[in-house]
Order: sequence, then structure tokens, then C-alpha cells
Amino acid sequence: MKHFEKSKELKELIKEIDVSDSNYEKVIQRYNSLANYIHDDSDINDMNPDIYIQGSFKLGTAIKPLTEEGSYDIDIVCNLTKLNKLSKSQSELKNDIGEVVKAYASEKSMKNPVKESSRCWTLNYVDESNFHIDILPSVPYNDVDNGEIAITDKNKDSYYIRSVDWEISNPKGYADWFRDKSRYDLYKKEYERRVYGSIEAVPEYKIKTDLQRIVQILKRHAEVMFENNIEFKPSSIIITTLAAKVYYDAVIVSGDFEELLLNIIKTLHKGIDEDGGEPCIYNPVNHNEKLSLKWEKDKEYFNCFMLWLEQIRTDFNVDNYDISSKDRLFYMERSLRKKDTDIPISLKDLPHHQKSKWEVLYNSTDKIKIKAFYLYKGFRYKEIKSGQALNKNGKLKFEVVGMNLDGYSVFWQITNTGTEAESAGCLRGDFYESELIEGKKIRKEDTMYVGRHYVEVYIVKNDVCFYKSLPFEVNITKGFTLDWFRS
Repeated sequence: MKHFEKSKELKELIKEIDVSDSNYEKVIQRYNSLANYIHDDSDINDMNPDIYIQGSFKLGTAIKPLTEEGSYDIDIVCNLTKLNKLSKSQSELKNDIGEVVKAYASEKSMKNPVKESSRCWTLNYVDESNFHIDILPSVPYNDVDNGEIAITDKNKDSYYIRSVDWEISNPKGYADWFRDKSRYDLYKKEYERRVYGSIEAVPEYKIKTDLQRIVQILKRHAEVMFENNIEFKPSSIIITTLAAKVYYDAVIVSGDFEELLLNIIKTLHKGIDEDGGEPCIYNPVNHNEKLSLKWEKDKEYFNCFMLWLEQIRTDFNVDNYDISSKDRLFYMERSLRKKDTDIPISLKDLPHHQKSKWEVLYNSTDKIKIKAFYLYKGFRYKEIKSGQALNKNGKLKFEVVGMNLDGYSVFWQITNTGTEAESAGCLRGDFYESELIEGKKIRKEDTMYVGRHYVEVYIVKNDVCFYKSLPFEVNITKGFTLDWFRS
């Protein structure tokens, strides 16, 4: 087995997003409590319920919530193995299991009511960890015990009638496939030998393969990027599937964990399937199931997935071979954290970055901020974040927020970096006055050169700079088309 070394900084970064042992143990405790109740005390125990964890906690890819308001999502299957698709309608099965879940919540004196979604019942726990458990009702999909299950779904036309038309899933088969791809059993044997010897059993959550760690990192990046647009965040199952599909080839050509991570990001698109020329993701253990159904219903989901893929490539400097490991790690860390952090590059050390013309009283992160908007092949400017990946040949607009600018002059310092800007003799680094548009003091620019460029604003009165902003990073990439995944 090939071992990949991780730097101290990467280990700390992974620990920051990982689920603690105590919370894993809490998941196991609550799962066992619910499973034992269904097996021993419920009205459906004679239907031989098979109850098991699925999803990220089963795969070992769960991550801490991004914010204190976030929650841990635990997914559980309740498969009534003595039934089949014609024994009950989906509605009847869903209601039967719903009554059991409600009875459990009542017996445990749970404060929050049980909630129903299109496929699941949800138990919400009131504690500092913000747990909720989704219980998915199902029956065996066929007579062969191959892990395939038929699941309830309110969106099916056949939901209220007895029919063979059920949605199919195979959580057990998928978990086995993922473990095989990540070489989980080899890691477990190695961990047993090093830590436990041959006597004591190893809890599953103690084992973390390189693939599991990489999926955690990718998931956190998507969560941060789409924090304010959570509906279009690339789903965990798609990220996990693509990473697992390209993992083996990336292992062969990688020398350490950082290189492995970059190689997986670089080739992630190669795991995308096609259906009639359109991109999709099939379930690797069942090609009758598409994991990317939302891509078909609304192309914006696929477009946002591709935007995420471009953003993580640029945030992790996948194609920038000249960057130092220290700077690369800084950009990685910044993209995985909710809070804003300063720019790692020291602009004052760039020879073309001019010194301030004015005495600067305050370098402010609270008083003033730069708000930026981007226009590309459209009719409306859209607000962008510092560091967001942008195409060339777009238009930019910057304004200041945070204070009343009446009586002040607003100056903008534009500093370019990169070989394209240098070859064009356009590294700049000097100061520009604002343009007054609709009562706002604005600076307009174009996205002309690939590279990381910086915009700073100076609020000036009587030849004194009262406030200076942090740099806003304009991150221009080589461009990303929707046909790129086929290359």
C-alpha cells in the first residue's frame, strides 16, 4: 500500500473540518437506540427490519458543520425485508414507518416534532451538536439479496398506489464500492497492526484513508463557496463518486498527499459520464440510477458544478506550478474557511506596487470594504467575492461600502501580477480616481490578463488617507466552457 505523507499544516487543516471522535460515538449511540427500538418495541419488528447507516457517516467522509447553526446529517435506511414492492403502496409504507418514528420520539421525550420530507422522516435533536437523523423507508427491490432497495418518494406518480414503479437505490453496494476504491481494508489492517495489535477491534470511524480525507476537503470547499446559494451546491454524492473514480490513476502518479489532492482535482471531470451527449453521473453500482438527476431538470445545477470545479482548481493553484507550497497552502486554507483572511502576497514587495501618496491613518477591515460586480456575456452585473474565479474578456465594477463618502475623494490602486500582464507591459500598481455613476464613486476595469490581481481603495480628504481597504483579489482564469468535461 502506498503511503502519502501529509505536512503538519495539512494535518491541522483536516482536523479542523473532521468530525470529532465524541460526535462519531454520539452518532453510533443514537443510531443504536433507534435501531433497537424498531427491532424490539415497534409494530414493524415482525417485518424483519434491516436498519443501517448510509451516506457520509457510513463512508467516513462526514465533516463538521460550517457554522454553529449548521447540523450533522445522519442518514439511516429502514428496510422491511419481509415485504416487497406490491405489499404496500409507497404512501402506506412511509406512514407505517412514520408512526414508529413518532412513537420513538414521544418515548424519548424529544422536543422537536418529527418532520416529513419527500423521501424520509427526520428526527431533530436539541443539543450543542445539532444532530438530525433522516430515516429512509424501503423494501427489497427484488428477490435477490444484492443490496438494492426500493425507496419511497412523494414525487412519484405511483406514490399512492401499489405498483412496481419505485425509485431504486443501493447504499450497501455503494459503500462497498467506495471502500474498495479507497483501499479501506488495507488501511484498517495497517491501523490494527500499528495501534491495536491483533486483539482489540478498531472502531470504523478511527480509520481514515487518503480518499476519505480528500473527499472531506472537496466537500468543505463546495460548502464555503455556495454558503449563500446552498440549493446549487454540488452534492456530496457527486463529489464523492467522481473523486473515487479518478483516485486510482491519481495515486499512481503522486508522490505525497498534496500532489495526490491536486491530481484528483485536476482529473475530477474525467469521471463524468454521458447520456446522449449530455453530462451525467451514474451510480457506479447501478447504472439504472442517475446521481445527477438535478442536472437534467435544471442546467443551472450542472453550470454551478462546473463553476465550482474551476474555482477549486484556481483556489488550490492546480495549474500554477511556480507557486510555493506555503502560498498554495494559504490559498487552500482561505478557501476552506468561512471567515475572510488577508492576502498572502506582500503587495509592498512588488516593485511595481507604488507606495501610498498619502499618510494612511487606518488600515480598515471594518469601516470600509470593496464590493465588486462582474459582467460576462450577459446584460447584468453580478456580485462576486474576493478570489472568485473569473473568465477573461469580462467587465468589472467596484464600489466602496461601509461609510458615507460625501466630502471624501476615493482613489483606487490596481496591481496586476502574472506573465500575461507582464508581457503586455501592464503590471500597473498606480492610482486612479473614481468615476461618479448614479451618485456612487465607482472604478471600472476589464478582465484582460490571467492571474491574481489586486484592487485597494483609499478614502482621502485634505491629502490624508483616513481609511484604506484590504486588497480585493481579482482571480482571472484561462476560461471554462461547458464542453470542457469531455476533454
